[in-house]
Amino acid sequence: MIINKYLTLLATIALLATPILTSCSSEDEPEADIHNPTDFFRPADGDNSEEAQLRRSFFEKYGSYLLFNDTLQRKLLGTDINGDPRYFVETVDLTYTIGQTGYGSSQVTYSFTYLDTWEKKTAIHDFASTFILPHFNGAFRPYSWLLTNVITGKLGRSINAETSRPYAAVGQRCIAIAGNYLLLRDRTDAQKTNYANRVLNIIVGEMVKMHSDAFADFYSVSADYYTLQPSDVSSSGSLKQEDYYRYGFLGKGGGALSSTLTTRDADLSAYANSIITTPEETIKSRYADYPLVLQKYDIMRSILTELGYVF
Repeated sequence: MIINKYLTLLATIALLATPILTSCSSEDEPEADIHNPTDFFRPADGDNSEEAQLRRSFFEKYGSYLLFNDTLQRKLLGTDINGDPRYFVETVDLTYTIGQTGYGSSQVTYSFTYLDTWEKKTAIHDFASTFILPHFNGAFRPYSWLLTNVITGKLGRSINAETSRPYAAVGQRCIAIAGNYLLLRDRTDAQKTNYANRVLNIIVGEMVKMHSDAFADFYSVSADYYTLQPSDVSSSGSLKQEDYYRYGFLGKGGGALSSTLTTRDADLSAYANSIITTPEETIKSRYADYPLVLQKYDIMRSILTELGYVF
């Protein structure tokens, strides 16, 4: 009896499985819903507005997409229990990294105030095209640029989180630039150049970190000194700027909690910032007595050029 019941159960399972197996035939294979993410960074094919034409010509000239809004797609999913529409919204997340699931390691989130008139959009576009875009080529050319009025950075996710208003913010697939300083009143070319240097300082400082593997030769110059502590250099533990220069460092880095003279990341950022903001002849003169500094400066400049930064 037990065997008969067991055989009956197997037969029943086989009958129930038949339609399932049938439904998996080649004629009914599910089709993957795949979208090219590029579509979300460029204007719709039927959009012939002034803004759409500007964005297309921007891509043709610079090879990067131009955005004035951080919303990439807004797709209706249906309605909720109250009958209100539900949407899937994808935005330009500057903290996103390739392969990431959920929140990234960055504790900073960004929000944006948009340029709300055509005149403001063209003004910041013209500024970026004249003072920022000519510096980026090759591996340093970003996937997209987001031109905004104000960028707000929020450190942490609590309601009382610290906020900032950076001139620029950098992500793997987008660089955002804030234009509010330029829009407050008319600016001279000298003021625009000064502001551009601040923007470039932020952008290059972040981008060298993203390409840190390319700077092995730079790190090697001071490789034996990254672990030095002030007491290793001076019996009093009190250092002058010149003490840092002797080891190829531009100054203390790594934050107040760092016990060493500097860290690799801080060293890399310090040189990147110095190269962007200081004329080459000034650097050569200022550090003439410190060969390690000049050696690292030349290496940094060479690597940046190879990566596509245009001085």
